[in-house]
Amino acid sequence: MKNKFNIDEYLNFAERKYSGANGYDNFDSNTDLDLSFDGSAPMAVAPTKQAAPYQVNVVNATTGTLNAKLFGQSKYLLSTNFGSDVGITVTPAQSSVTYVQLLQQSASQPFETSLVRISSTNIAQVQAILEVESFDANGQKCTIPLITQSYFSAMQFQSGIVDVPFSVKIDANTSITFPVFASTTVTLTFFPANKANIARQLSGGATLQNYATPNIAVASAPVYVSARSVGGIRAIGA
Repeated sequence: MKNKFNIDEYLNFAERKYSGANGYDNFDSNTDLDLSFDGSAPMAVAPTKQAAPYQVNVVNATTGTLNAKLFGQSKYLLSTNFGSDVGITVTPAQSSVTYVQLLQQSASQPFETSLVRISSTNIAQVQAILEVESFDANGQKCTIPLITQSYFSAMQFQSGIVDVPFSVKIDANTSITFPVFASTTVTLTFFPANKANIARQLSGGATLQNYATPNIAVASAPVYVSARSVGGIRAIGA
């Protein structure tokens, strides 16, 4: 006796495994599904979910430069001002969310960024270097400086904003440190590329939720080379 083939179950499995979707998306009634996979008709693709970014406002109301620290729950949850210098205030842009909630969720539902947007009315602030530190309870740590100025485009007309297409995994053992200048507010928006949530398994979903890349034009980090002649015109940089 032949085993009964369940096409719906097969398609759900394929979507979960290869598309990043959860396999239960409802297609529009006008969408044609090519179940034969032979390319003879347009094939509907499960849409990748749009990311709802995490956004925080960091305020330094003092007359001096202070260091702000974001995330790093396992190390800074019980520290004074969550690791930031006294005088720094970190507040999620969503009024219904507290920073403690964001800090705790970044530990239980870690995510990886596809883009980080930094904005401030203080132009110098968006050029401040971010230090991404990953640490372990065994004493090991790694620090990577993120030079945001490298991503600023000469064609950009908004001087107080920079979009950084940088991939960093935010979890309980990762923190971001940067200086905040006197009397300055800076807003950081983290667009997730994916997020882990083990609770999704309870409803039959995959632990990892993938998200679409935000439709934002960004500048790539420049690669500098020695001066050279291009078509008779002397150029520097690439």
